[in-house]
Amino acid sequence: MPEKFLSRSIGGEQSLTNIDRRKKTRCPGEKPACSCCVRLNQPCSYTPVTRTSIGSPSKDRLAELEEKVNLILNGNILARSTGPETKLSPPSPRRRDSHTPYPVPSGLGEGTTPHSSPSVIARAINLYVEHCHRQPVWCFDFDGPGEPGSLPEELICSLLALTLRYLHEQDQGQHYADDARTLIMLRIANGTVELATIESLCLLSYSSFIDGNTHVGQFYLGLASQLCRAAMLDVAVAYSTDDPHMERKKRLFWSLQLLEQSYGRQTGILRTSTEIWRPPYFATDGDQDSHKATGPPPPPMPQDSVGCTNSHDTGIWNMSNQFGWVWSNVRGYVSDCARSKMKEPWRHESMYSMILSDLTEVENRTPFCHRYDHVQFYERTGEELSYELAYWVPWLKLQFMYHAILTVLNHPFLYIMASRQNPNLAIPNSFWRRSSELVVLHATWIVRLIDMVVEKEVRLSDPFFAHVAAIAATVQLYYCCAGDPRLKYKSRVDYAKCREFLRTFATTSRACEGLHRILDQMMRIASGSENVDYETWLPSKIYLSIPLMWDILQFNVTDRSAGGRADGRLLHSSLAASAVGRGSEEDSTLEVIVTTSPEVTVNTADGGQAVPLPLYRTPATSKANAAATSIMRDTLVAPIDSLMVNTPWLWADSAPLGDMESSLGYANSGPGGGDAEFSSWWNLGNL
Repeated sequence: MPEKFLSRSIGGEQSLTNIDRRKKTRCPGEKPACSCCVRLNQPCSYTPVTRTSIGSPSKDRLAELEEKVNLILNGNILARSTGPETKLSPPSPRRRDSHTPYPVPSGLGEGTTPHSSPSVIARAINLYVEHCHRQPVWCFDFDGPGEPGSLPEELICSLLALTLRYLHEQDQGQHYADDARTLIMLRIANGTVELATIESLCLLSYSSFIDGNTHVGQFYLGLASQLCRAAMLDVAVAYSTDDPHMERKKRLFWSLQLLEQSYGRQTGILRTSTEIWRPPYFATDGDQDSHKATGPPPPPMPQDSVGCTNSHDTGIWNMSNQFGWVWSNVRGYVSDCARSKMKEPWRHESMYSMILSDLTEVENRTPFCHRYDHVQFYERTGEELSYELAYWVPWLKLQFMYHAILTVLNHPFLYIMASRQNPNLAIPNSFWRRSSELVVLHATWIVRLIDMVVEKEVRLSDPFFAHVAAIAATVQLYYCCAGDPRLKYKSRVDYAKCREFLRTFATTSRACEGLHRILDQMMRIASGSENVDYETWLPSKIYLSIPLMWDILQFNVTDRSAGGRADGRLLHSSLAASAVGRGSEEDSTLEVIVTTSPEVTVNTADGGQAVPLPLYRTPATSKANAAATSIMRDTLVAPIDSLMVNTPWLWADSAPLGDMESSLGYANSGPGGGDAEFSSWWNLGNL
């Protein structure tokens, strides 16, 4: 045993008597002498108890509380030294037993306390940079001055609580989370809240969401937001260029908004309205809503020049924040659908139409330097990407989010459920055809992005990516029983890819582990079998579990295994809300029988707005023969602006992601639909 650790242990044994003396504030009154005083070889001596009335404060109770606070501040929880370097004592375990030594995590060093040295703190910071920096939280600027030893204790505990999972020490991380919470509450009680205190709440909130403790994470997030409000961080005029911490405050504020957009509560009158985060450029002179036009401006975005070509370009992390606002509206749309509040999506005042309008506006504001064609992600090596994760992870999130928005908006499950309540939604029309084409296109794009991420070995840790993969998997599962054998095969293969990608997140995130468990349960219900062979499974019908579909779409991954509680470790049992049931839907399923394949017979007169099935090279025929074959099911002619002329790989199992057209023989096939030239204005349906 190292000498330093040995002396610390001996000192701990020698101080047991002192601890016992501190804890003994009053003799229990045993005659002739109490056992505790006999063991300590001291006479029974204590002050007499002063009786107080029921309505007056209890001095004994106050003395006991003061003693506990002294124990926390002086002995059991982190203590600063007076020297230039922060010296940290081990955090107290959750059990109130001062004799139980705190276990040292296996990955953090040997012969020292878990975070008593700057090297251990530096290791935690390195893990944060590798796994959490700008995906999504951005609390630190590591290019600036500052040493690890200068971090406050609550921030160190929060960092360890967040990063120990990547050393497979999640249980130890929970101890640090408890200690960080205690330190934060003490600062609030003492009126000594610092910027680092709110940063600690941001990290604790994100850590709780990763662990599936949704209610605890929302509590930390709400508390941090209230502290920001108290510090006037939600007002643009509070940010002065003379403030050396201005950028740090902006990064913290917008990190909290990113968490709110992805994990904030969508029901209840106390929820945060997404409209207040509407980007300022949406408020135009013609806006009829005076709130949007005259409301106070939001706090400025942080400086983010990574990947930008000029000073006027919006940074990629800031762009993901703006797309995140649209995503929060999509989450609200799903919540409305779950409560049977959907308006016909083709109406101009519907939530569906407004979200599409907002998405197009944000897309139109995306700088060219971040566009898919410009950055050429598919041509870059994994090593090159690993050096610039601070750019590529937010860029990937933006791409995943864009396709996830359009996938969820057009998810067939939403409209099947809504048609039960609204007869107008049960009438077939062109909207449903277009919607089915869009959901297949964008769910396929998500799978292709997953292919590129896996091929280039990009390290992703944000549970948002896993959530998007699970959503895409539900679409693939739905079309596994499609009538078109090509779509059926493609959907089966893509489902397996989404499931495997989701599984990689489960080792470090209990929330993603819950998603993976729900998806497997859905597959067992859909197939009617415990063991599914993905190589041979070609169903003609499937059964979709209604409650499990809602759980995936709404990211409802709270672990209720511990006593059936769904609030984590926050509320007393008297306040623990029971799980909200869905009535008759709890055990119900939807039977899907040979769904209609999303395909169209293209007529070039429609301007090429329809999304066709895969482009096939048609033999040279006369106009009469062409007219006769145009009504055949699998003979398709691409129109002007056809997406499929740019995405021949939509139906391919595995195709190179670089020169896809030439590799599949489309480079010289010529445009379909006569001699019309094809534009690529939508460019593969991506950004």
